[in-house]
Amino acid sequence: MFEWNLRRIVMPAIALCVAVAAYAQPVADKPKYAVGDRWEYKGRMMPDGTPNDATRTVVEIARSDLLKIRQETGKVVEYDGAMNFMPGGEKDYARVLVRYPLKVGDEWQMTRKFPNPGTVETVKGKVVAYEPVTVPAGTFQCYRIEATTALTNGDYKENRGWTRWYCPEIKWYAKERIDTTIVSPGKPQSSGTKVLAAELVKFTPAK
Repeated sequence: MFEWNLRRIVMPAIALCVAVAAYAQPVADKPKYAVGDRWEYKGRMMPDGTPNDATRTVVEIARSDLLKIRQETGKVVEYDGAMNFMPGGEKDYARVLVRYPLKVGDEWQMTRKFPNPGTVETVKGKVVAYEPVTVPAGTFQCYRIEATTALTNGDYKENRGWTRWYCPEIKWYAKERIDTTIVSPGKPQSSGTKVLAAELVKFTPAK
């Protein structure tokens, strides 16, 4: 009898704790970007340790779902309104690695197209955690997103595993890891696996 009564007390308490924890998880709306927002990253490509630094700067907001971003090379490319790479400004070409509003447990999948109809990339993503992340730019509360992409073009295959920490305070991600495996029968020297790890060193919001 004692055990039964204890179970009647403990089980509802556990359920309440789970419900409170789920309720406590915040939901993040899409950031409001502005011309001049700038992100600077330090990265390394493994296994050889080659530096892979990058910068991204908002230079134009053409419309709510089209941002023009300057890369470290000076080239200007297109991103969608959630800062997903979207070459040519074509919605079907976007690689959707983040989808707002952000909430732990959300999942999505999509198919990305290319000007060459023989090339297709599938994308799957999930928000798996809300947690603090410390990088050279500081410590931020972030949503950890895990995604996979699979690109094919004939015999060529390129599979990637993405882990990114998106942080509302800096409008984009503070840290990322990309595992890329390429199978290229026509160019076997290109086949293999590489890992890119990058962290934010500075975020400069528009003035």
